[in-house]
Amino acid sequence: MPSSHASRHLEIRFARRWSVVMCAMGVVLLICAALSLLMPFVPTMGPFALAGLAFLAGGLRSLCKPRYRYDTETRALTVYMAVGPGTKGIGAPKGERVYFDGKRIMRELPDGSRRRVSTVGANKDDLALLIAALPQG
Repeated sequence: MPSSHASRHLEIRFARRWSVVMCAMGVVLLICAALSLLMPFVPTMGPFALAGLAFLAGGLRSLCKPRYRYDTETRALTVYMAVGPGTKGIGAPKGERVYFDGKRIMRELPDGSRRRVSTVGANKDDLALLIAALPQG
């Protein structure tokens, strides 16, 4: 019997505190942009507004979208960016090997070099499930 879509994919969410901090930073920066309208001698509304919108959008997006999605059959790890529509695929489909070395999640590139996979902002409980599903060493 074929495996279901849900059991084939592990979704690693963003940590809730990561999302809350990003949203809070966005709101603070938007408030700073609004306050700069009251002070005509401070021409910095644009950067505050853009940064505030980016943080707020990233925080709201991280509440809905996963940080990573791991396909247990193809051993592909998809990384979702916090801000913007970008995704990055790593793992077996690109000729790479994703594994847990005892301390970190690593990827071995086709040329033999190794790089660490960033786990910043990932939910720790979901990350433990990913580590259990990855090959060791």
